[in-house]
Amino acid sequence: MRSEVFAQLHTLAQSNFDSKSLLPLVLSGQTSLVDKLMFPSCLPFASRVVGLTFLKGLQRIDMQGYLSHHMKITGASEELFSEEAVTAIHQSSGGLLRRAGNLARGALLAAAQEKCRLVSAEHVRVASTEVF
Repeated sequence: MRSEVFAQLHTLAQSNFDSKSLLPLVLSGQTSLVDKLMFPSCLPFASRVVGLTFLKGLQRIDMQGYLSHHMKITGASEELFSEEAVTAIHQSSGGLLRRAGNLARGALLAAAQEKCRLVSAEHVRVASTEVF
């Protein structure tokens, strides 16, 4: 969400209707959410936040499980990612799931183009040049 939107949320959050807030919110997001709330234009809204939580990226061992789970859903009967590839995906994504999924998909495509049965760290590197 853009910081301009947070600045506008302040107007809604400060309005009361029968002594109750019209806009109770639960904020949840990644660490960048806290950074956005600290922008000068967002401080009035941030001052109304009572509780805040943010998500951390997956650990390396959980990334292996995440990738294996998604491969199982697709019907894959064997592991398609080498240990080095899982490590590369974890490091390149910072443990963030959307980026990890995009890197994994790109690495699978890179491996398929080379007719490799196992995704390598090099395939992840190739994918990382194409994923934002």
